Formats: sequence, C-alpha cells, structure tokens
Amino acid sequence: MGVKKEKEQLIQYFKDRSSFTTDDLLAFFSQSQKDIKRATVNWRIYELVRQGILNRTGRGVFSIGKEQVFSCKVQKKQKSVSSLIKNKLPLIKFCCWHTSVLKEFYHHIAKNDFLIVDVERDAVDSVFFLLKDTNKNIFKEPSPNIIENYVYARKEAIIAKALLSESPLQSAEGVPVPSLEKILVDLYADSNLFFFLQGNELVNIFRNAFEKYTINRDKLMRYAKRRNKEKIIQSTINQINGNNLI
Repeated sequence: MGVKKEKEQLIQYFKDRSSFTTDDLLAFFSQSQKDIKRATVNWRIYELVRQGILNRTGRGVFSIGKEQVFSCKVQKKQKSVSSLIKNKLPLIKFCCWHTSVLKEFYHHIAKNDFLIVDVERDAVDSVFFLLKDTNKNIFKEPSPNIIENYVYARKEAIIAKALLSESPLQSAEGVPVPSLEKILVDLYADSNLFFFLQGNELVNIFRNAFEKYTINRDKLMRYAKRRNKEKIIQSTINQINGNNLI
C-alpha cells in the first residue's frame, strides 16, 4: 500500500472518533502489516503529527487533523472588570468569562447569560466588594436558590467565586480566561450554576467541543481530578467515543 493511500485510509478509519490511542493506531497498521513493531508505529505517529495529519491531544492520545485552539470570546464587560481588578488588586490570580461562549456548543436558550469571575480563595471578598461599587447585580458564591431566582432573572449579573489552584487558564485580548478544559469540567463541578445543562445536554456539549476544538486530555483529566469529577468526565468521554475506553 502506498503512503498516500495509507494516510487516506487512516483518516477515513478514525474520522468519526473524537480521539484514539497509540494502541488503536497499532491495531490499524497491523491490518495491513501483521508483524509491525511498536517502535515502527511510534515513528509513523511522530511523522503523522509533524505533517499535521494527527494531532496529539494527550499522552498517547490523538485526533485527526491540525490543532484547533479554542479562544474564549471577550466582551466589553469582561474587559472593564478585568482592568479594574488588575489596577486595584494587581497581585491576585483570577479569570473571568461570559457564559454566552457556551452557545456554540448547545441549543438550549438560557434566561440570561452572566459573567463568572473566578478569584483565588483569599481574595473573593476583596473582589466582590471592589466590583460591588460599580455593579449592583453581583453575587458572591450564590446558593442554587439565589441563582435560580435572582441571577437568572437579571441582565449582566456577575458571580464571584473561588478559583481552584492550578486551574488551566489562558489569555484572550489581555483578559485572563479559562481554557476550554476548565470550562468543560466546571459544567459538572459547578452544577448549581449550570443546573439547566444536565444529562444529554452536557454530553452533547462535550461532543461538540471535542469535534470542533483540540482538547488536551491530560490537562482536562488533571483538573477533573482536582475537582473530584474524574469519573464522570471519563464516563462522558467514553460515551461520546461510543463507549470505547481510552
């Protein structure tokens, strides 16, 4: 089999899988070359990644195609909140994101989107009172009852809550924002905030996210473990992969 033909078959073979492993690739190559050695497969994987045919999404985990990086869209409100925190509390670690970014992954219509500001635990009160001076609709780690009856009922609400250490963050237009891996885990871990996204809706969000963007599996599972959601995240990934363990 020619190299070009083999690449085409590989893409066709894995095109419906959001991820696959080195063992899966070994099984694929073994179909046409029964005695192929793992070292040979590892070398082929290296070349396929270099050529952009495979994308490495974790340790021994791959997807088809070049890396598609998720960029958290930044709204005007985010920029003003971020600038205020940076100017008044320059030493604290935080991130902020608007729940409207979820709309590209699901079709559910929320009453109102809101801004989440994750701040290192010791500074939650300081940020809350800082933002309260200019934002009336701000809530500090609200209960599910407050969220349902007040947060969702108000436009441009802001929620200030604790940021877990070692949370995966990135920057967009100078604003610290969560990575897609953090957002996906938080949908499960902060179920009181996202109670309208449950069951199949969450599975569909994961499926759409994995199909559209490159997800770093190691980063995702490290953060899931820190939030005690490793099992449910793994279960969801297995489900979108057709119950194939990875």
